[in-house]
Amino acid sequence: MSNLLQAHPDVQGVIAANDEMALGAVKALGSRAGTSVQVVGFDGTPDGLKAVEQGTLYASVPQQPSQRGRIAVDNAVKAIKGEKVEETVKVPVKVVTKENVAGFSG
Repeated sequence: MSNLLQAHPDVQGVIAANDEMALGAVKALGSRAGTSVQVVGFDGTPDGLKAVEQGTLYASVPQQPSQRGRIAVDNAVKAIKGEKVEETVKVPVKVVTKENVAGFSG
């Protein structure tokens, strides 16, 4: 991240593959994180949600394991019964921001 910031000091946003990487970007950005540079993570980890609440991480996208598990079981039951199961199953995406972070837990 430090090399990226040196090469591109005008960066305005960072999207990380997970919350740990996003928090590393926040650390490298220092006071710019959450002010002039928005950082988004993925996973909805407890540390990520805390950073969202504090405003240093703009958002995180939780993986919603309980919903994914429910959909998987529903589709397994359908398959056992010989019913059609979609080849691609989409799980709705939720984005956690400072405005709605209180409704999520990591």
